[in-house]
Amino acid sequence: MPLISILETKLILQEKYHCNEFAIDLWPYWMFEEYIKIVNRLAEKEEQQRKKQEKDQQQNMPNMNTSSMMNSFSSMANKFKP
Repeated sequence: MPLISILETKLILQEKYHCNEFAIDLWPYWMFEEYIKIVNRLAEKEEQQRKKQEKDQQQNMPNMNTSSMMNSFSSMANKFKP
């Protein structure tokens, strides 16, 4: 996963981790680079968890295919014909 832009990383650090931009600017480059790696790893983990939750939700959802529903209704209607 490539490093995200410096500005985007600063914004993420400010919003999620409550770092001050002035303090970030005073960090040595190697320290900022390590924070970028950590933020990228955390973002990747969050994305994996989100995808896993979506997959679990889709597996728990009933089949909403309209053609299969119509076939089911027509077969049920045939049972009730006089």
